[in-house]
Amino acid sequence: LDIIWKTNMGEKGRLQTSPLQRMAPGYGDIRLTVEQIPDGVPMEKPFNFKCRVTNCCERTMDLLLLLQNNGTSGLYWCGVSGKQLGKLGPNTNMELNLTLLASVPGLQSISGLRLTDTYLKRTYEHDDIAQIFVYSDQEPS
Repeated sequence: LDIIWKTNMGEKGRLQTSPLQRMAPGYGDIRLTVEQIPDGVPMEKPFNFKCRVTNCCERTMDLLLLLQNNGTSGLYWCGVSGKQLGKLGPNTNMELNLTLLASVPGLQSISGLRLTDTYLKRTYEHDDIAQIFVYSDQEPS
């Protein structure tokens, strides 16, 4: 950036800055992206969604999937928590098919997915993965 001006008295002024470098977004070691999810789901019926786990680091990871249900949320994980996903090489990905059950109507946020690298004993927490609209399919009486 180069700014040049003249004052009321006719003196020149100048301001120069060094070039700014744009930083690429850092994803950390693991990136979780939602690949497929329904727009809305009926209350008290299980639904599936698909996400992709990408290893963004230079080493192989051995991943363990943990699903944590939060008592205050209107969504509950269905399936096995503590499931061994296996080895994920550098810059590779795998798809996960997961199931949830909605118990509260309205806009709900999907949270509570944990991936643990058993090699380093490091846990990656994924909260607010996506939002989904839950509706009641019961007829009003």
